Amino acid sequence: MSSKHKLQDIRELSDKEKFEIYDKITEKWKQGKTVDIREHRSGFPAVEVHVDDIHILTDILSIEEYWSKTDDKNPKEV
Repeated sequence: MSSKHKLQDIRELSDKEKFEIYDKITEKWKQGKTVDIREHRSGFPAVEVHVDDIHILTDILSIEEYWSKTDDKNPKEV
Protein backbone atom coordinates (compact mmCIF):
# COMPACT_ATOMS: atom_id res chain seq x y z
CA MET A 1 0.00 0.00 0.00
CA SER A 2 2.76 2.49 0.88
CA SER A 3 4.34 2.29 -2.58
CA LYS A 4 1.11 3.54 -4.20
CA HIS A 5 0.61 6.54 -1.91
CA LYS A 6 2.78 9.48 -0.88
CA LEU A 7 3.08 9.54 2.88
CA GLN A 8 2.47 12.78 4.72
CA ASP A 9 5.20 12.96 7.38
CA ILE A 10 3.56 14.31 10.55
CA ARG A 11 6.28 13.29 13.02
CA GLU A 12 7.36 16.90 13.61
CA LEU A 13 3.85 18.22 14.24
CA SER A 14 2.66 19.07 17.74
CA ASP A 15 0.65 16.46 19.63
CA LYS A 16 -2.42 18.66 19.19
CA GLU A 17 -2.00 18.64 15.41
CA LYS A 18 -1.32 14.88 15.36
CA PHE A 19 -4.36 14.21 17.54
CA GLU A 20 -6.57 16.17 15.11
CA ILE A 21 -5.39 13.83 12.33
CA TYR A 22 -5.88 10.79 14.58
CA ASP A 23 -9.45 12.02 15.25
CA LYS A 24 -10.10 11.94 11.49
CA ILE A 25 -8.67 8.42 11.30
CA THR A 26 -10.85 7.32 14.22
CA GLU A 27 -13.96 8.73 12.51
CA LYS A 28 -13.19 6.77 9.34
CA TRP A 29 -12.64 3.63 11.46
CA LYS A 30 -16.04 4.18 13.13
CA GLN A 31 -17.55 4.37 9.63
CA GLY A 32 -16.23 0.89 8.97
CA LYS A 33 -13.08 1.78 7.04
CA THR A 34 -10.09 -0.51 7.51
CA VAL A 35 -7.13 1.10 9.26
CA ASP A 36 -3.74 -0.33 8.32
CA ILE A 37 -0.89 0.41 10.74
CA ARG A 38 2.54 -1.00 9.98
CA GLU A 39 6.13 -0.36 10.97
CA HIS A 40 7.91 1.95 8.56
CA ARG A 41 11.09 0.70 6.89
CA SER A 42 13.10 3.21 8.95
CA GLY A 43 12.20 1.22 12.06
CA PHE A 44 10.81 1.86 15.53
CA PRO A 45 9.06 4.11 16.46
CA ALA A 46 8.07 5.17 12.92
CA VAL A 47 4.82 3.73 11.58
CA GLU A 48 2.70 4.18 8.47
CA VAL A 49 -1.05 4.60 8.86
CA HIS A 50 -3.33 4.10 5.87
CA VAL A 51 -7.10 4.55 5.84
CA ASP A 52 -9.18 5.69 2.91
CA ASP A 53 -7.51 8.89 1.64
CA ILE A 54 -5.20 9.36 4.66
CA HIS A 55 -1.63 8.08 4.35
CA ILE A 56 0.67 9.30 7.11
CA LEU A 57 4.08 8.64 8.56
CA THR A 58 4.01 9.12 12.31
CA ASP A 59 5.30 7.56 15.51
CA ILE A 60 3.64 4.78 17.46
CA LEU A 61 4.34 6.56 20.75
CA SER A 62 2.02 9.46 19.91
CA ILE A 63 -0.64 7.00 18.70
CA GLU A 64 -0.42 5.13 22.01
CA GLU A 65 -0.72 8.44 23.87
CA TYR A 66 -3.76 9.36 21.78
CA TRP A 67 -5.41 6.00 22.48
CA SER A 68 -4.75 6.40 26.21
CA LYS A 69 -6.63 9.72 26.19
CA THR A 70 -9.70 8.59 24.23
CA ASP A 71 -12.61 6.32 25.02
CA ASP A 72 -12.39 4.67 21.61
CA LYS A 73 -10.84 1.27 21.25
CA ASN A 74 -7.70 0.98 19.13
CA PRO A 75 -8.56 0.75 15.42
CA LYS A 76 -5.88 -1.90 15.02
CA GLU A 77 -3.23 -3.39 17.23
CA VAL A 78 0.29 -3.07 15.88
